[in-house]
Amino acid sequence: MYSLRAQTRIQSFGFSTGVIAPYTWDEGIQQDQRFQNRYDLKWAPIALHYGIDYEGFGFYIDPGLINIGQNFYVVNTVGGQDGLRKANLRYAQVPVVFKLHVLDLSFFKLSFCAGGSAAYLLDGKETIRHSDTKLRFPSEVYSKLPAEYSVVYDGVVSPSVNYTLAGKDDFKPYQFFGIAGFRSDFDATEEWRVSFDFMVSYGLVDPRSNVYKSRVDNYEALYDLPGNRRDLFLQIGIGISRYMELDRHDREHGKQTKGTPKRKTSNYKSGRRNPRR
Repeated sequence: MYSLRAQTRIQSFGFSTGVIAPYTWDEGIQQDQRFQNRYDLKWAPIALHYGIDYEGFGFYIDPGLINIGQNFYVVNTVGGQDGLRKANLRYAQVPVVFKLHVLDLSFFKLSFCAGGSAAYLLDGKETIRHSDTKLRFPSEVYSKLPAEYSVVYDGVVSPSVNYTLAGKDDFKPYQFFGIAGFRSDFDATEEWRVSFDFMVSYGLVDPRSNVYKSRVDNYEALYDLPGNRRDLFLQIGIGISRYMELDRHDREHGKQTKGTPKRKTSNYKSGRRNPRR
């Protein structure tokens, strides 16, 4: 069996940034006639990088910050857009990714990547804002509507609103993502490498807290319908890192140096004895 210790390996250290295209798959929103998809870009401001490449494969870890959560238009009973529902979840995440080199040249690598990440919620908020309009609320909430809302034959006449649907405490503090995509590494010089990522991440758990989800399931949240939710996002990143190549000779050199015997000393110098007194 060919040992990894006998292979040349390349280590890299650096940082990256990028943009995110978030998508929220929410069973309730999918069937809610009050909302329509809107697609925005968000920022992944900074991530640190450590990677190691062997012949044919490698690994890397990129701890950093991400912003996810999809926005939706508020749609009235005749299809017009009268407002906006916005969600933003900011996480500190630590992804660990395996790389399989599908193109491995001396100065360029293209790799298929797969892995996972653990994320901690730093901040989270979901808000809604709309003007005076007529919306299609589910009949289950009619008895719970505030006095400012009026039920009519073809919907609910709603006043203008601008308030928070959910705060940080309404989301779970931890999230886990599965990751897959492609990464290219271009060795621009003998010391510096430029990398490009194209990754898709899928949230493995519903980001909302159990307490908030229970309110949704019981129709106590006026602008939500029951159903599961998952956060997905496409991340396009660019990074720069310093890399170094280590082979077996380099790793064993230190051991040989430590094992070198010390030179013996003697009372003789230049072939002459110390004179007797």
